Amino acid sequence: MHGGLWRVHASAVDDITLITDSLGWLCGDRDGVEVQRIKSALGAPMYCIECKMSSKVAKESLCKIDSDSLLALLSEGLQSRIDEDKVLHIRVGLEGLVMGTPFVIRSRNYGVVKGNFKLEVYPGQNPHDIAVNLIKDVAIK
Repeated sequence: MHGGLWRVHASAVDDITLITDSLGWLCGDRDGVEVQRIKSALGAPMYCIECKMSSKVAKESLCKIDSDSLLALLSEGLQSRIDEDKVLHIRVGLEGLVMGTPFVIRSRNYGVVKGNFKLEVYPGQNPHDIAVNLIKDVAIK
């Protein structure tokens, strides 16, 4: 894996400090978390909270996610979660993250932590196989 990114979009009424601290724990680097104040499409204040990670830190971050929920991804198939740029997309529930028990969710609703992980794929290798091996490696710690 080349690296990763976790991102949360939060409203002005959310506990930004709690979300930032939780994301810092997931990334292993509280100081690496960036918070940007933005406006929603309707003009309401929002926050974009994100943390970029190196390859080693990204793998350690994935290890903090519930193993059973990661393994469930394998049974569902990872093909739809890998884009043309060889990025693996994973969503974690915000509620689980702030409680210290992050788990993969399938929802696209509010309360989602979006993870993007750039796979290290060389010519002749299949991105799907690389992603499966990565998930197996981190889920069976």
